[in-house]
Amino acid sequence: MNDKFKYDIFSWAPLRRLAFFGLTAILASCGDGNGDGSVSAPSAAVAMNQGAAWNSTNQAAFYSADQGSWIIPYQWAKALKLPSGESFLSQLTTSYGYIPNAVSPSNPEGLPVGFLVANPGTNNQQLSMNCAACHTRQIQVGGVKHRIDGGPAFSNLYAFNQGINLAVGNTLSNAEAFNAFQAAVQVPAATLRTQLSAWYMPSNTLVNAALPSTPWGIGRADAVGMIQNRLSGLDIGPVANSHVIASNIAVAAQPVRYPFIWNTGKQDFTQYSGSSVGGSSSYSLARNASQVIGVYAAFYPQANAAISGGVDFLTENSINYTNLLNIQNLVNQIGPPQYPWPVDNVLVFQGKALYEKNCTSCHGIKQGQPRPGNSDTWATLIQNVQTDSSYYKNFGVITTGSGVLSGLAIPFQGTIIPASGAVSISLVNTASETALVQKNPSIDLSIKPPAHPVGSFESKVLQGVWSAAPYLHNGSVPTLAALLAPAAARPTSFQVGPVYDIINVGLAAEQPNGSATVRVTTDCATMEGNSRCGHEFGTLLTQDEKTALIEYLKTL
Repeated sequence: MNDKFKYDIFSWAPLRRLAFFGLTAILASCGDGNGDGSVSAPSAAVAMNQGAAWNSTNQAAFYSADQGSWIIPYQWAKALKLPSGESFLSQLTTSYGYIPNAVSPSNPEGLPVGFLVANPGTNNQQLSMNCAACHTRQIQVGGVKHRIDGGPAFSNLYAFNQGINLAVGNTLSNAEAFNAFQAAVQVPAATLRTQLSAWYMPSNTLVNAALPSTPWGIGRADAVGMIQNRLSGLDIGPVANSHVIASNIAVAAQPVRYPFIWNTGKQDFTQYSGSSVGGSSSYSLARNASQVIGVYAAFYPQANAAISGGVDFLTENSINYTNLLNIQNLVNQIGPPQYPWPVDNVLVFQGKALYEKNCTSCHGIKQGQPRPGNSDTWATLIQNVQTDSSYYKNFGVITTGSGVLSGLAIPFQGTIIPASGAVSISLVNTASETALVQKNPSIDLSIKPPAHPVGSFESKVLQGVWSAAPYLHNGSVPTLAALLAPAAARPTSFQVGPVYDIINVGLAAEQPNGSATVRVTTDCATMEGNSRCGHEFGTLLTQDEKTALIEYLKTL
């Protein structure tokens, strides 16, 4: 990066960006990570046993490494207020459900887990986040909180981005709010209004086009859809239009539950649809770089005839590739959480036999395809078990213009990006991989995932599955007990929150403030993202057998 991009926050492209996801729902409350909606100081949670390699030093690094997801200048973030008058930052652990994290050398500002100040000590300090924000879970049993690193968060990303957009919009439209903001930021009013408006314009463009009227809810996001929207809609258009191509933005209405990420470094394929190659650091870097593009990266490819291919992907690019490798190395140290409560060993023995008979053909550990530098991968079976298939709509989004990517060759494939009519996901992959090639010309990403039939999803190894409710890729089934019932008998709605049921294994029926976080599911006739249909395995077991199987699943 050049010095101007690194240090001058008032002249470069991130001020023309928005917050990642958008805004059209009523703010949902997930509490302070405790699920009770209260405002409280960070409080201790019981740390799960996640293996000898996972310690407090690794945890602190995982929580605070800058991956380059720069949300908004930190000086602005501290000064922003919601229309209610509440500080925006104060809502991170209350209205938006992120987990409190105590002040420490690695977290001097006392920001929640996965949040940090990027570029400390410069005039380009940015409120930033990393993957720990969405992949750290805190559950509550008997009033005691338990921390699960690498688990699917109970945060509300939709509400978070609603909040930041509301705060900026109110600051621009309300004279009193703007004056208070300007006094805190100490930038001349005319200059500040120009800068803030430039940040806000793309935000409204994305929100108006991409956000569905029904919020994703706690613990879910249409990440693939929004990654595509960010790249194709906000990054590759003409400079004169702040890089925006609004017609490329599609409604992101296929939310999925955040996955658990322990063992992801071992899988030969990953992502819910098996659409990413895994098993090596190079492929992990490619996958994670695409994630950063979708989560606030300042990423603006520029036409440059002096560069091979004619496009420069590195000059305006905040992705921290070194830290992405470090973060993946940390993730590789996270073990599945060990169930901390007593189990019935007799039932565990019975359940193990049932698991081996009924489950290991899909979910067992098997040798996977070797990857460069790693012959010891786990096979990831991708198959259709009749679950909700609407997620696959993301892979058929056709764009109206390819912007600066037009005419570029897709790396390791040779196909040329057309001026219009490109599939949105191909633009993401081309941009991300070309940037990596420019960063490291020797990188080899030539292995490509096979095409899987619509509706096919990964069958992960089930270590730690007890801690990952709600179940199925779309989070439509609240407990393991419900998952073993026929689809027609599964709950048509349930409350989402951190209070855990260790008998049925999953979300407790009653959650604090649960009425604000109800998930409504649909039957097998309505595959629009919330169907509870499919994966009808184990449904014919007797109740005693189901009880034994669940008891064994606790021990994985």
